[in-house]
Amino acid sequence: MSTVTGPVLATDNSPNLAERFVSTRPEMPEFNRRGLFIGGCPKSGTTLLLALLDGHPQLVVLPEETFFLENRWRYARMKSNEDKLKFLLEKTDLRLLNQGRFEPHHESVSPDARDYTHFDYPRFATLAAEFIRQPGMNDSLLFSEVIRAYAIVAGNDWNHCVRWVEKSTSNEVRHEAMDELFPDARLVQLVRDPRAVFASRKKRLMNRYSCHTKAHRLVREWNRSAQEITRLRRDPSRFLVIRYEDLVKHPRDVAEAVCRLGNFDFNDKMFEPTRAGVDWQGNSSFYTAFDTINDAPLDQWKNYLTEHEIWWIELHCRPGMKLAGYPLQTSGRFSLARWLKRLPGESWTGYLRARRTSFCQFMGWLKECRYDK
Repeated sequence: MSTVTGPVLATDNSPNLAERFVSTRPEMPEFNRRGLFIGGCPKSGTTLLLALLDGHPQLVVLPEETFFLENRWRYARMKSNEDKLKFLLEKTDLRLLNQGRFEPHHESVSPDARDYTHFDYPRFATLAAEFIRQPGMNDSLLFSEVIRAYAIVAGNDWNHCVRWVEKSTSNEVRHEAMDELFPDARLVQLVRDPRAVFASRKKRLMNRYSCHTKAHRLVREWNRSAQEITRLRRDPSRFLVIRYEDLVKHPRDVAEAVCRLGNFDFNDKMFEPTRAGVDWQGNSSFYTAFDTINDAPLDQWKNYLTEHEIWWIELHCRPGMKLAGYPLQTSGRFSLARWLKRLPGESWTGYLRARRTSFCQFMGWLKECRYDK
């Protein structure tokens, strides 16, 4: 990759910092072309992969989700770049960069606490605002310029980085927006056993509400993500599909595959998960912390889910499980008696919603659950 001579390094604390970091126009598209997106159904290991890439010296890793690709239509309707930047900084998880130490709201202490007390947010916001005023700005450049502003304030060498990385759990299904805005970008999809995903998300809901209303929504969201497996596998030069189970069992092999996709070097620091440079201990719904890659969560669902719940998941996710290589534990076949029975922890409101959308899936009316495209 060619190197473009750039501005001074982020250690310069002069009063006119923003003005000194304004790009020449060739530098903006050069940095813009280095995108690497991570996507996958929630609780599929996307944040773990992000944390493994965070300390890599050749990468600039945005530590919070923006759902920029998902909200492509929203940004397109905004009248000014200032409005777009305000939305990006205040209405996405980038706002957490301005909150110092952030602790998720759970019944127990979660290891997914983030500490941004060391991050100079006012400097970041000022620099981003200066960058987006440059001539030739568009939605694609606006996003990468915000990431460049983050890199400068975080002390990353943006000018010599090979890739910048953004993770949002919907990225893998927003290929049209990615192709439009970032045609040179790469994307990694994380896939995880839907029974483990269901168990993790149910656990979080039960901890907060003591019941849940999303028995079908959880499998529907998993199916929507799993639909992309076939499409992404068709172009291995731009896309990589990773199973969470392979990531934690064979981390070096998976890490090397990610490096090949992004054309950056393998580095042993990838096995030391961090978030914005701070040690990261995971975001498990079961409140288990770790300091390195851990395969303990792989089988937690077997002890947490009932046979009835496992059957429900396999009934609705069977095609995607076959694509991803997850064997069934039950028959996965329809049974009216089982279908009518309420799942453990399922509220009556959730029961009615789940049976209605389940019926719609069987009738082929839910495009999120169809694998015929």
